[in-house]
Formats: sequence, C-alpha cells, structure tokens
Amino acid sequence: GKSGGKGRGSGKDSSTRSEPRELTCFGGWFGRKKGGGERLAVGSESLGEIPADALAVEYVRNGRREFVVQREHNADFSDSNPRSDQGKNGDGRMRLLVRELSRQRSWVERATDRVLRYFLPDGYPSSVGPGYLEYSRWRMSAFFWGGSIGVFSTQGLLMAVGVGRQSSAPLAAALQWVIRDGVGRAGRIFFSQVGTGFDAETKQYRIAAALVLNIACLLEASTPHMQRLFLPIACLANMIKGSSTVAAASTRGAVYRSLMRRENLGEITAKQETVGVAGDLLGTAMGIGLSRACNNEPRATFAALLGVSALHLYSVYREMKGLSLHTLNRQRAHMLIKSYLARGHVPSVNEVNRAERVLNRPWLDSLHAPNFDLGARLQDCAPDAESLQYLLRLYRDEKYIMAYEK
Repeated sequence: GKSGGKGRGSGKDSSTRSEPRELTCFGGWFGRKKGGGERLAVGSESLGEIPADALAVEYVRNGRREFVVQREHNADFSDSNPRSDQGKNGDGRMRLLVRELSRQRSWVERATDRVLRYFLPDGYPSSVGPGYLEYSRWRMSAFFWGGSIGVFSTQGLLMAVGVGRQSSAPLAAALQWVIRDGVGRAGRIFFSQVGTGFDAETKQYRIAAALVLNIACLLEASTPHMQRLFLPIACLANMIKGSSTVAAASTRGAVYRSLMRRENLGEITAKQETVGVAGDLLGTAMGIGLSRACNNEPRATFAALLGVSALHLYSVYREMKGLSLHTLNRQRAHMLIKSYLARGHVPSVNEVNRAERVLNRPWLDSLHAPNFDLGARLQDCAPDAESLQYLLRLYRDEKYIMAYEK
C-alpha cells in the first residue's frame, strides 16, 4: 500500500514522539479514517533494529514506518478515545499496525542530510546497488575534469574566431560558429547507428566516448595556431564531440538500471544528473583558474590541458571499472562459459565484472570471446526445421537456446 499522510511528527527537529493517528485501508491505499474499513493504529518510538515481524518498512526523512500484521483478541476501543493505538475487530481478525519511529538530529546532521538529499536517492543505501557511492564519486570526478577541459577548448575556439581582436569580422565569425554547430549535430545522427551495442558494451563505449571527447577538445584548443583551417578543424572536432555525447548518453540507461534495487530509475537519473552538474560547475571554476594561471602561454596551456585530460580519462576508467552490470555481453558470457567448462565453477557478478577488460575496442569482435555470438538470429542456430525442433525439445525448460557451430 501507499501512505496517504506524511506522518513526520510535529515537524520540529527534537525527538518528539509523533501522535498516534487512525488510518483506514481501502483497496490497499492508506488514508485518514472517514468511517468504515479497518483501523490502523500508528505510534512512535526511538529507532532501533527492524523487528522480525515487520511486513514492510518505509524510510522517511526523520525515521521510518513499520507495517506489522498482528492478531487482535478482545480489544477494547472507544470512539471517545480516538488516539488509542488499539483497534477493535471484535472477532479476533488480523489487523495492520503502522508504527512510526523518529530520531533526534543535530543541526550538523540536518545540514548534511539536506545536502545529501540532492545526490542520494531516498532510502539510501538499501534503495540502490552497493556500488552507487563509488560510481557517483568517480562520475563527479570525471565531470569535474571534463568541465576544466571545456574551458580550454572554448577559449581556443573564441581566440581562433577573433574574439578580442579589433580586426575580426563579427558576421564571418558568427557564420563559422553556426556551421560548426550544424556539422556537430550531424555527427550525433551518424553515431546513433550503433544501436544495441550501447547496451551490450556499456563500459567500453563509455570509455571510448571519453577518449574521443578529449581528442575533440585538443583539436579545438589547437585552432588558434591554425586559423586558416579553423572551419574544417572546428567542424571535425564538433562532430567528434557529438558522437561522444550520443555514446555517453546512450550508455547511462544500462548503468542506472544496474544500480536499481527498487522501481526508482527516474530518481537515480535525477540524482546522477545533479552529480554531473555539480562536478561540471566546480570543474569549470577550476579550468578558469588554470587558464588565468597559464596567461595564454601556449606551452603552459597545452601542458595543463594534457594533465587535465589524463585525469579525466582516469576518472572515467575508474567509474566504469567499479561498476557491476548484471547483464551479459560477449566478454562476460565467454568468461562464465569458460570458467564452468574448465573448473565447473560459475563466478559471481562481481568477479566477472572485476575481470572484464574495459579498454578493448567495442566496435570490433572481442579478442576475449572470438567465437561467441550473443543474440544470434534463430536461422543461424537452426538452418532447417529438423534442427529447430531438436533445439526446442532440448531447451524446452529454459529461456535461452545455445547452438554450437563447427
């Protein structure tokens, strides 16, 4: 069921006990009692271990609610005492008790909780996978260094089109900038043909996206030194950045699904967008400081850009390496089959993800699974009707079909 009232006590920060309330149940939905239905008593006590008889637990900001089913025997209930935590069923039927537990928090804890609410889903850590915090930390690091790289690339583009020079033609600069943006959008269209590869080779495509993004930023930062070739270089760089954007955005769905432990995909997406924006803003400030320190000196600028780029790639690598995906791609399926055939052992999800190599090229046949085709067409597994009937009988109790081709 779903709770119809917030039930957070008096709203003060002290550990006051929330007053018991009468609730009623209509078709599984909880609401305030209006007559009829079963009475649900709500009490409050200090937080502790979850009792063994708890049917369900709902975490709220200042505590939690416990839903417990109990049998009632000869309970007295008076309409003149609506605050009583005993309901009357008269015939000893089962009733549902809702106990609301609150806790006292200092101002430091309240401030910390308010900040963390922007980055952590409700019910953390039970509402997400065990690798959520590590993934979020390295994702913020990646966006931090990515924001710094963006400062250098944008600075290079603006200098190349003549911003700050009196001899520059504003109309020509604006026209070149518009053409650059248009070509970059076309790059997004071309790279969308990868299709299901983003779901299968999630880690590899995410790292590839970071690599090509850094290459594009290096090209943009070099445009002030090749002003005659500004338009083709800027168009190429923006096309590469467009393909990187498509790859990075297309892999997020598989990553966020692996972090789910409830039906909270939308909330995880929102929190991770907050993580990315926060990291990008801090990284932009960092990039501005580095740019001012370099003082438009080419060697210092490129040294800073290369250092920031290396840190960005390392952060993305750690972001993907610490991720545990619960689905199979060619490489992970190959490791499972090889381990089972060699030792009769099926490794765990974490073992397979730790052993997976994420730096191979996802768009080519993996060298670690050269002859394994995941998601093959049925006609490739069964070339004729007799073979198909045999496979269907062999795997009639399974949700997959495996065929071996000599």
